[in-house]
Amino acid sequence: MKKLWMLTAIIVLWGCLEDPTQDSNPEEDPNVFLIDAPADFDWACIKGTGITVNIKNSGQITSALDSTLVELYDDQNVLLDALTIYEGIAEFNVRIPTSVEQLTLKVLATGESVQINPDALTIDYVVPDVSALSFVKNDLDGDGLFDDFDVSPTNPDVSVLVGSSSVIDNLKSAQGRNTSTSSYVIFEDLWPSKGDYDFNDLVAKTTFSWTRGKGNYIEEINVVCNVEWIGAGLELGLGFELFEAKGTNLYYLGDVIADIQGAENDDAVRNGVIAFSRVQDVGTSEIEFNITLREKQFKEFVFVPYLFRTNDPGHQVRPFGAPPTQSQDLSMFRSYDDASPNSWSWEEGKKFSYPLKGNEAFYRTREIYPWGIEFISSKKFQPCKESINILNEYPTFKDWAESGGKNAKDWYDHHL
Repeated sequence: MKKLWMLTAIIVLWGCLEDPTQDSNPEEDPNVFLIDAPADFDWACIKGTGITVNIKNSGQITSALDSTLVELYDDQNVLLDALTIYEGIAEFNVRIPTSVEQLTLKVLATGESVQINPDALTIDYVVPDVSALSFVKNDLDGDGLFDDFDVSPTNPDVSVLVGSSSVIDNLKSAQGRNTSTSSYVIFEDLWPSKGDYDFNDLVAKTTFSWTRGKGNYIEEINVVCNVEWIGAGLELGLGFELFEAKGTNLYYLGDVIADIQGAENDDAVRNGVIAFSRVQDVGTSEIEFNITLREKQFKEFVFVPYLFRTNDPGHQVRPFGAPPTQSQDLSMFRSYDDASPNSWSWEEGKKFSYPLKGNEAFYRTREIYPWGIEFISSKKFQPCKESINILNEYPTFKDWAESGGKNAKDWYDHHL
Protein backbone atom coordinates (compact mmCIF):
# COMPACT_ATOMS: atom_id res chain seq x y z
CA MET A 1 0.00 0.00 0.00
CA LYS A 2 2.84 2.32 0.88
CA LYS A 3 4.53 1.56 -2.45
CA LEU A 4 1.26 2.28 -4.33
CA TRP A 5 0.93 5.62 -2.55
CA MET A 6 4.51 6.61 -3.43
CA LEU A 7 3.99 5.60 -7.08
CA THR A 8 0.83 7.73 -7.25
CA ALA A 9 2.66 10.73 -5.77
CA ILE A 10 5.48 10.40 -8.32
CA ILE A 11 3.00 10.26 -11.20
CA VAL A 12 1.18 13.37 -9.95
CA LEU A 13 4.45 15.25 -9.46
CA TRP A 14 5.69 14.27 -12.92
CA GLY A 15 2.40 15.46 -14.42
CA CYS A 16 2.87 18.86 -12.79
CA LEU A 17 6.40 19.15 -14.14
CA GLU A 18 5.25 18.27 -17.63
CA ASP A 19 2.14 20.49 -17.57
CA PRO A 20 2.60 22.92 -20.48
CA THR A 21 0.66 25.58 -18.59
CA GLN A 22 3.29 25.70 -15.90
CA ASP A 23 5.69 28.63 -16.55
CA SER A 24 5.38 28.29 -20.32
CA ASN A 25 2.49 30.53 -21.26
CA PRO A 26 4.06 33.26 -23.44
CA GLU A 27 1.50 35.78 -22.24
CA GLU A 28 2.82 35.32 -18.72
CA ASP A 29 6.47 35.66 -19.74
CA PRO A 30 7.53 39.32 -19.31
CA ASN A 31 10.27 38.91 -21.92
CA VAL A 32 7.96 37.76 -24.74
CA PHE A 33 6.79 40.35 -27.29
CA LEU A 34 3.31 39.09 -28.14
CA ILE A 35 1.09 41.43 -30.17
CA ASP A 36 -1.97 40.54 -32.21
CA ALA A 37 -2.00 43.54 -34.54
CA PRO A 38 -4.47 43.93 -37.42
CA ALA A 39 -3.10 42.75 -40.76
CA ASP A 40 -3.34 46.24 -42.25
CA PHE A 41 -1.77 48.06 -39.28
CA ASP A 42 1.00 50.42 -40.38
CA TRP A 43 2.48 51.23 -36.94
CA ALA A 44 2.14 54.94 -37.75
CA CYS A 45 2.25 57.46 -34.90
CA ILE A 46 2.57 60.32 -37.39
CA LYS A 47 0.15 61.29 -40.13
CA GLY A 48 0.72 63.50 -43.12
CA THR A 49 -2.13 65.91 -43.75
CA GLY A 50 -2.81 68.40 -46.51
CA ILE A 51 -5.04 71.40 -45.76
CA THR A 52 -5.93 74.03 -48.35
CA VAL A 53 -6.89 77.42 -46.90
CA ASN A 54 -9.14 79.56 -49.11
CA ILE A 55 -9.35 83.27 -48.25
CA LYS A 56 -12.92 84.35 -49.03
CA ASN A 57 -15.10 87.44 -49.07
CA SER A 58 -18.75 87.50 -50.13
CA GLY A 59 -18.56 83.80 -50.97
CA GLN A 60 -15.67 84.19 -53.41
CA ILE A 61 -11.90 83.67 -53.11
CA THR A 62 -10.27 87.06 -52.64
CA SER A 63 -6.70 88.29 -53.11
CA ALA A 64 -7.15 90.85 -50.30
CA LEU A 65 -4.63 89.00 -48.09
CA ASP A 66 -2.16 88.11 -50.83
CA SER A 67 1.52 88.60 -49.92
CA THR A 68 0.77 88.20 -46.20
CA LEU A 69 1.38 85.24 -43.91
CA VAL A 70 -0.84 82.50 -42.54
CA GLU A 71 0.50 80.16 -39.85
CA LEU A 72 -0.51 76.69 -38.65
CA TYR A 73 -0.01 75.55 -35.04
CA ASP A 74 -0.48 72.23 -33.29
CA ASP A 75 -2.43 71.63 -30.07
CA GLN A 76 0.67 72.55 -28.02
CA ASN A 77 0.81 75.97 -29.75
CA VAL A 78 3.95 74.98 -31.64
CA LEU A 79 4.36 76.45 -35.11
CA LEU A 80 4.09 73.71 -37.74
CA ASP A 81 4.49 75.88 -40.82
CA ALA A 82 4.00 79.37 -42.24
CA LEU A 83 3.05 80.24 -45.82
CA THR A 84 2.70 83.30 -48.01
CA ILE A 85 -0.83 83.65 -49.40
CA TYR A 86 -0.95 83.69 -53.21
CA GLU A 87 -4.12 84.29 -55.25
CA GLY A 88 -6.23 83.85 -52.13
CA ILE A 89 -4.90 80.37 -51.31
CA ALA A 90 -2.37 78.74 -48.96
CA GLU A 91 -1.73 74.98 -49.15
CA PHE A 92 -0.30 73.33 -46.03
CA ASN A 93 1.24 69.87 -45.96
CA VAL A 94 2.35 68.96 -42.45
CA ARG A 95 3.20 65.89 -40.35
CA ILE A 96 1.52 65.71 -36.97
CA PRO A 97 1.02 63.08 -34.25
CA THR A 98 -2.01 60.87 -34.88
CA SER A 99 -3.19 61.92 -31.42
CA VAL A 100 -3.69 65.58 -32.42
CA GLU A 101 -7.38 66.48 -32.58
CA GLN A 102 -7.18 70.23 -33.18
CA LEU A 103 -4.98 72.69 -35.04
CA THR A 104 -4.95 76.48 -34.98
CA LEU A 105 -4.79 78.71 -38.02
CA LYS A 106 -3.43 82.22 -37.43
CA VAL A 107 -3.91 84.92 -40.06
CA LEU A 108 -1.29 87.58 -39.36
CA ALA A 109 -2.86 90.34 -41.45
CA THR A 110 -6.07 90.27 -39.41
CA GLY A 111 -4.70 88.97 -36.10
CA GLU A 112 -7.38 86.28 -35.99
CA SER A 113 -7.06 82.65 -34.94
CA VAL A 114 -9.31 79.81 -36.09
CA GLN A 115 -9.54 76.30 -34.61
CA ILE A 116 -9.62 73.62 -37.30
CA ASN A 117 -9.97 69.86 -37.60
CA PRO A 118 -6.67 68.25 -38.69
CA ASP A 119 -8.61 65.88 -40.96
CA ALA A 120 -10.17 68.74 -42.90
CA LEU A 121 -8.96 68.96 -46.49
CA THR A 122 -10.23 72.48 -47.16
CA ILE A 123 -10.79 75.47 -44.86
CA ASP A 124 -12.56 78.69 -45.81
CA TYR A 125 -11.28 81.71 -43.92
CA VAL A 126 -13.78 84.52 -44.39
CA VAL A 127 -12.65 88.16 -44.38
CA PRO A 128 -15.89 89.98 -43.57
CA ASP A 129 -14.70 93.55 -44.19
CA VAL A 130 -11.92 93.80 -46.77
CA SER A 131 -11.98 97.61 -46.66
CA ALA A 132 -10.96 97.54 -42.98
CA LEU A 133 -7.64 95.77 -43.68
CA SER A 134 -4.64 97.89 -42.80
CA PHE A 135 -1.04 96.90 -43.53
CA VAL A 136 1.80 98.42 -45.53
CA LYS A 137 2.14 96.87 -48.96
CA ASN A 138 5.89 97.26 -49.45
CA ASP A 139 8.02 94.43 -50.83
CA LEU A 140 11.60 95.70 -51.13
CA ASP A 141 13.17 92.43 -52.24
CA GLY A 142 10.35 91.44 -54.61
CA ASP A 143 9.92 87.97 -53.14
CA GLY A 144 6.13 88.17 -53.00
CA LEU A 145 5.85 88.73 -49.24
CA PHE A 146 5.22 92.19 -47.82
CA ASP A 147 8.03 93.54 -45.66
CA ASP A 148 5.91 93.63 -42.47
CA PHE A 149 5.70 89.82 -42.63
CA ASP A 150 9.08 89.03 -44.23
CA VAL A 151 11.78 87.55 -41.98
CA SER A 152 14.44 89.15 -44.22
CA PRO A 153 12.90 92.05 -46.22
CA THR A 154 16.05 92.69 -48.27
CA ASN A 155 16.85 89.06 -49.18
CA PRO A 156 14.76 87.73 -52.08
CA ASP A 157 15.80 84.15 -51.27
CA VAL A 158 14.50 84.20 -47.69
CA SER A 159 10.90 85.05 -46.84
CA VAL A 160 9.81 82.72 -44.04
CA LEU A 161 11.70 80.99 -41.24
CA VAL A 162 10.10 78.03 -39.47
CA GLY A 163 11.86 76.78 -36.36
CA SER A 164 15.37 77.82 -35.36
CA SER A 165 18.53 77.48 -37.40
CA SER A 166 22.03 78.45 -36.37
CA VAL A 167 22.86 78.87 -40.04
CA ILE A 168 20.51 81.83 -40.34
CA ASP A 169 20.72 83.24 -36.82
CA ASN A 170 21.47 86.67 -38.27
CA LEU A 171 17.89 86.95 -39.49
CA LYS A 172 16.01 88.84 -36.79
CA SER A 173 12.23 88.80 -36.75
CA ALA A 174 9.41 88.15 -34.34
CA GLN A 175 8.20 85.67 -36.93
CA GLY A 176 10.95 83.14 -36.24
CA ARG A 177 9.99 80.61 -33.57
CA ASN A 178 11.66 77.63 -31.97
CA THR A 179 10.06 74.26 -32.50
CA SER A 180 9.63 72.49 -29.18
CA THR A 181 8.49 69.14 -30.54
CA SER A 182 10.82 66.64 -32.14
CA SER A 183 10.47 63.44 -34.09
CA TYR A 184 11.92 60.27 -32.57
CA VAL A 185 12.93 57.04 -34.24
CA ILE A 186 13.54 53.87 -32.22
CA PHE A 187 15.18 50.79 -33.74
CA GLU A 188 15.74 47.07 -33.36
CA ASP A 189 19.00 46.44 -35.22
CA LEU A 190 19.09 42.67 -35.90
CA TRP A 191 17.02 42.81 -39.10
CA PRO A 192 16.22 40.54 -40.86
CA SER A 193 16.16 38.55 -37.60
CA LYS A 194 13.91 39.52 -34.73
CA GLY A 195 15.42 41.24 -31.73
CA ASP A 196 14.39 41.53 -28.11
CA TYR A 197 11.92 44.34 -28.85
CA ASP A 198 13.32 46.74 -26.31
CA PHE A 199 13.61 49.21 -29.22
CA ASN A 200 16.70 50.78 -27.68
CA ASP A 201 19.44 49.68 -30.09
CA LEU A 202 19.40 53.24 -31.39
CA VAL A 203 17.14 56.05 -30.24
CA ALA A 204 17.51 59.32 -32.15
CA LYS A 205 15.64 62.61 -31.81
CA THR A 206 15.53 64.97 -34.79
CA THR A 207 14.39 68.58 -35.05
CA PHE A 208 13.99 70.31 -38.42
CA SER A 209 14.00 73.99 -39.33
CA TRP A 210 13.59 75.44 -42.80
CA THR A 211 13.49 78.66 -44.79
CA ARG A 212 11.10 79.48 -47.59
CA GLY A 213 11.71 81.82 -50.47
CA LYS A 214 9.58 83.18 -53.27
CA GLY A 215 6.53 81.06 -54.08
CA ASN A 216 6.86 79.21 -50.73
CA TYR A 217 9.65 77.02 -52.16
CA ILE A 218 12.07 75.49 -49.63
CA GLU A 219 15.54 77.07 -49.80
CA GLU A 220 17.39 75.56 -46.83
CA ILE A 221 16.79 72.82 -44.27
CA ASN A 222 18.56 72.68 -40.92
CA VAL A 223 18.66 69.38 -39.04
CA VAL A 224 19.62 68.80 -35.41
CA CYS A 225 19.94 65.08 -34.63
CA ASN A 226 20.45 63.97 -31.04
CA VAL A 227 21.55 60.42 -30.32
CA GLU A 228 19.51 59.71 -27.19
CA TRP A 229 20.49 56.11 -26.53
CA ILE A 230 22.81 53.40 -27.88
CA GLY A 231 21.84 49.88 -26.87
CA ALA A 232 23.47 48.11 -29.78
CA GLY A 233 26.77 46.28 -29.71
CA LEU A 234 26.93 46.55 -33.51
CA GLU A 235 28.63 49.41 -35.30
CA LEU A 236 25.82 51.42 -36.88
CA GLY A 237 25.33 54.54 -38.97
CA LEU A 238 22.26 56.72 -39.50
CA GLY A 239 21.11 58.35 -42.71
CA PHE A 240 18.08 60.32 -43.93
CA GLU A 241 16.45 60.18 -47.35
CA LEU A 242 14.75 63.35 -48.60
CA PHE A 243 11.33 63.24 -50.28
CA GLU A 244 8.76 65.75 -51.46
CA ALA A 245 5.56 65.46 -49.41
CA LYS A 246 1.94 66.03 -50.34
CA GLY A 247 -0.56 64.86 -47.73
CA THR A 248 -0.03 61.15 -47.12
CA ASN A 249 2.05 60.72 -50.28
CA LEU A 250 5.81 61.01 -50.74
CA TYR A 251 7.50 61.63 -54.08
CA TYR A 252 10.95 60.69 -55.35
CA LEU A 253 12.88 63.77 -56.38
CA GLY A 254 15.72 64.33 -58.79
CA ASP A 255 19.08 65.39 -57.40
CA VAL A 256 17.91 68.44 -55.42
CA ILE A 257 20.65 68.90 -52.82
CA ALA A 258 23.11 71.63 -53.81
CA ASP A 259 25.28 71.58 -50.68
CA ILE A 260 25.56 69.93 -47.26
CA GLN A 261 27.39 71.40 -44.29
CA GLY A 262 28.01 69.30 -41.17
CA ALA A 263 27.12 65.90 -42.70
CA GLU A 264 27.95 63.79 -45.74
CA ASN A 265 26.10 63.09 -48.95
CA ASP A 266 25.28 59.41 -49.43
CA ASP A 267 26.64 58.75 -52.92
CA ALA A 268 24.62 55.52 -53.20
CA VAL A 269 21.25 57.08 -52.28
CA ARG A 270 19.83 59.94 -54.30
CA ASN A 271 19.14 62.79 -51.85
CA GLY A 272 20.51 60.68 -49.02
CA VAL A 273 22.36 62.37 -46.17
CA ILE A 274 24.55 60.46 -43.69
CA ALA A 275 24.35 62.00 -40.22
CA PHE A 276 27.05 59.63 -38.95
CA SER A 277 28.66 56.39 -40.15
CA ARG A 278 29.55 54.91 -36.77
CA VAL A 279 27.47 55.79 -33.74
CA GLN A 280 30.28 54.80 -31.36
CA ASP A 281 32.30 57.73 -32.76
CA VAL A 282 29.63 60.31 -31.89
CA GLY A 283 28.17 58.77 -28.73
CA THR A 284 25.06 60.29 -27.22
CA SER A 285 25.72 63.67 -28.74
CA GLU A 286 24.16 66.26 -31.02
CA ILE A 287 24.83 66.37 -34.74
CA GLU A 288 23.76 69.47 -36.66
CA PHE A 289 23.84 69.87 -40.42
CA ASN A 290 22.48 72.27 -42.99
CA ILE A 291 21.22 71.47 -46.50
CA THR A 292 21.03 74.03 -49.30
CA LEU A 293 18.63 73.09 -52.08
CA ARG A 294 18.58 73.79 -55.78
CA GLU A 295 16.22 76.61 -56.72
CA LYS A 296 12.45 76.06 -56.80
CA GLN A 297 12.29 72.28 -56.41
CA PHE A 298 9.53 71.62 -53.86
CA LYS A 299 7.42 73.24 -51.14
CA GLU A 300 7.04 70.43 -48.57
CA PHE A 301 9.42 67.69 -47.50
CA VAL A 302 9.91 64.61 -45.34
CA PHE A 303 13.16 62.97 -44.26
CA VAL A 304 12.83 59.19 -43.73
CA PRO A 305 15.62 57.64 -41.62
CA TYR A 306 17.62 54.51 -42.38
CA LEU A 307 19.93 52.63 -40.03
CA PHE A 308 22.88 50.79 -41.63
CA ARG A 309 25.79 48.59 -40.65
CA THR A 310 29.00 50.61 -40.66
CA ASN A 311 30.97 47.87 -42.43
CA ASP A 312 28.07 46.76 -44.64
CA PRO A 313 26.06 49.83 -45.79
CA GLY A 314 23.70 47.65 -47.83
CA HIS A 315 22.47 46.02 -44.62
CA GLN A 316 19.84 48.51 -43.48
CA VAL A 317 16.66 48.79 -41.46
CA ARG A 318 13.94 51.44 -41.66
CA PRO A 319 10.68 52.28 -39.91
CA PHE A 320 7.79 49.96 -40.73
CA GLY A 321 6.38 50.62 -44.21
CA ALA A 322 9.31 52.66 -45.52
CA PRO A 323 10.58 51.44 -48.89
CA PRO A 324 14.25 50.43 -49.16
CA THR A 325 16.88 52.92 -50.22
CA GLN A 326 18.79 52.44 -53.46
CA SER A 327 21.72 51.00 -51.51
CA GLN A 328 19.74 48.34 -49.60
CA ASP A 329 20.76 44.76 -50.42
CA LEU A 330 17.40 43.54 -51.76
CA SER A 331 18.44 39.89 -51.51
CA MET A 332 18.08 40.16 -47.73
CA PHE A 333 14.32 40.66 -47.95
CA ARG A 334 12.28 37.54 -47.14
CA SER A 335 15.21 36.00 -45.29
CA TYR A 336 15.09 34.91 -41.64
CA ASP A 337 12.10 36.69 -40.03
CA ASP A 338 11.49 39.35 -42.68
CA ALA A 339 8.27 39.19 -44.72
CA SER A 340 8.75 42.26 -46.94
CA PRO A 341 8.35 42.44 -50.70
CA ASN A 342 11.67 41.87 -52.46
CA SER A 343 11.58 44.51 -55.20
CA TRP A 344 11.14 48.27 -55.52
CA SER A 345 11.86 51.04 -58.02
CA TRP A 346 13.06 54.58 -57.41
CA GLU A 347 12.09 56.60 -60.52
CA GLU A 348 12.03 60.36 -60.21
CA GLY A 349 8.45 61.54 -59.71
CA LYS A 350 7.18 58.19 -58.40
CA LYS A 351 4.77 58.58 -55.50
CA PHE A 352 3.81 56.18 -52.75
CA SER A 353 1.74 56.30 -49.60
CA TYR A 354 3.90 56.46 -46.49
CA PRO A 355 3.91 54.23 -44.59
CA LEU A 356 3.13 51.38 -46.96
CA LYS A 357 0.61 48.89 -45.57
CA GLY A 358 -0.26 45.19 -45.64
CA ASN A 359 1.61 43.04 -48.12
CA GLU A 360 3.21 46.14 -49.65
CA ALA A 361 4.96 47.11 -46.42
CA PHE A 362 8.71 46.65 -46.08
CA TYR A 363 10.60 45.92 -42.85
CA ARG A 364 7.91 43.78 -41.27
CA THR A 365 7.77 40.28 -39.85
CA ARG A 366 5.19 37.62 -40.69
CA GLU A 367 3.35 38.71 -37.54
CA ILE A 368 3.30 42.33 -38.85
CA TYR A 369 5.91 43.38 -36.27
CA PRO A 370 8.21 46.36 -36.97
CA TRP A 371 11.94 46.92 -36.60
CA GLY A 372 11.59 50.71 -36.41
CA ILE A 373 8.94 53.17 -35.22
CA GLU A 374 8.72 56.97 -35.59
CA PHE A 375 6.72 59.37 -33.44
CA ILE A 376 6.55 63.07 -32.55
CA SER A 377 6.57 64.17 -28.92
CA SER A 378 7.10 67.34 -26.93
CA LYS A 379 8.23 65.17 -24.00
CA LYS A 380 11.58 63.44 -23.57
CA PHE A 381 11.30 59.79 -24.54
CA GLN A 382 12.60 57.31 -21.96
CA PRO A 383 14.33 54.32 -23.65
CA CYS A 384 13.60 50.84 -22.34
CA LYS A 385 16.11 48.98 -20.21
CA GLU A 386 18.29 46.50 -22.07
CA SER A 387 16.47 43.27 -23.02
CA ILE A 388 13.23 44.44 -21.35
CA ASN A 389 10.73 44.61 -24.16
CA ILE A 390 8.67 47.71 -24.70
CA LEU A 391 5.41 46.11 -23.47
CA ASN A 392 6.78 46.10 -19.93
CA GLU A 393 7.84 49.76 -19.80
CA TYR A 394 5.12 51.32 -21.97
CA PRO A 395 1.90 49.67 -20.75
CA THR A 396 -0.39 51.28 -23.35
CA PHE A 397 1.77 50.15 -26.31
CA LYS A 398 -0.09 46.83 -26.60
CA ASP A 399 -3.51 48.50 -26.66
CA TRP A 400 -2.28 50.95 -29.30
CA ALA A 401 -0.95 48.19 -31.57
CA GLU A 402 -3.82 45.72 -31.15
CA SER A 403 -6.41 48.45 -31.78
CA GLY A 404 -4.69 49.27 -35.06
CA GLY A 405 -3.62 52.66 -33.73
CA LYS A 406 -7.11 53.74 -32.66
CA ASN A 407 -6.43 53.67 -28.90
CA ALA A 408 -3.57 55.01 -26.76
CA LYS A 409 -2.21 57.12 -29.62
CA ASP A 410 0.27 58.82 -27.30
CA TRP A 411 1.65 55.59 -25.80
CA TYR A 412 5.24 56.94 -26.05
CA ASP A 413 4.44 59.63 -23.44
CA HIS A 414 3.47 57.08 -20.77
CA HIS A 415 6.53 55.33 -19.42
CA LEU A 416 6.21 53.36 -16.18
